[in-house]
Amino acid sequence: MDGNVIIYLMFGGLSFFVLFLFIYILKRDKLIEQKFGALELALEDINKELFELKKKDKNKSLIGAIERLEEIMDSLVDDMRALEEKNKAFYIEIQEELAKLKIDLKKDKIQNITNIGELDRERILTLYKNGYSIEEISRELRIPAGEVDLIVKFSSF
Repeated sequence: MDGNVIIYLMFGGLSFFVLFLFIYILKRDKLIEQKFGALELALEDINKELFELKKKDKNKSLIGAIERLEEIMDSLVDDMRALEEKNKAFYIEIQEELAKLKIDLKKDKIQNITNIGELDRERILTLYKNGYSIEEISRELRIPAGEVDLIVKFSSF
């Protein structure tokens, strides 16, 4: 009987030890699950922060790119303004040259079309400005009326 009691005690002790080990493993498992849960939450937070940082970085990249584009556009606008100023000066110069050429062309046309000299041309224009008709000028200067008419028409441009 003594042997049975010892076996029962050993069996009870072993059962108690297994039960204790089982409870310990369950508690340890729960603790590990809690730590994994906390780790999961921490990883989610880190992932969110990383996402936000990437987003901010993209925004900074975009802002930097936009600023570079604005600088380039400002440079282009300045270049265009400089070209516009050069073109204005060139345009004015061309207009002046055209006006001179127009005057020279009128003189050349009148001289090529008629055989009337510069002195007669000036006298015709003076008389016409003073109110004389083309026929009266023609009789006065003894120049054909057609030529007097041409000189008056070409000079009034």
